[in-house]
Amino acid sequence: MKTFVRERWLHLPPRDRQLCGVLAVFLLIVFSVYGLWLPAQQRLDAARALYLKQLALEGEVRQARPGSIARGAEQPLVSRLSDSAADSGLSVEQFEMDGGVVRISLNGDAVAVLGWLNRIELEGAGFESLSLEKRGTSLQARLQINNPN
Repeated sequence: MKTFVRERWLHLPPRDRQLCGVLAVFLLIVFSVYGLWLPAQQRLDAARALYLKQLALEGEVRQARPGSIARGAEQPLVSRLSDSAADSGLSVEQFEMDGGVVRISLNGDAVAVLGWLNRIELEGAGFESLSLEKRGTSLQARLQINNPN
């Protein structure tokens, strides 16, 4: 079979052999581009898009995380609570520690109180009990928090 193909090739006119060689080179280039280069380029584009998506997600997470969470490891829970309540413009009426429980009674604007409660919960405060009472235009909150420290 091999000799038959070789004889057939040698009996072709030189012009036909040259055209077959050019066609073979052309087909090799086409198959290389579509079989190797384009799939690799598509995988690279997909990886780049995934990287950019992860980078954007990381930026959103960094923006969503309050700065006080970063300070959380440095300060005990009790001092973080009193500092953040003062920073939020809340008036602390009672602040009492009893073993592993902190009792707090505070008063302030409803939005500020609810925002503060949300923030301290995100910082890791575990509520044992929470009661909210409306007093005129302000909101009073009484809560008990587990103090792991």
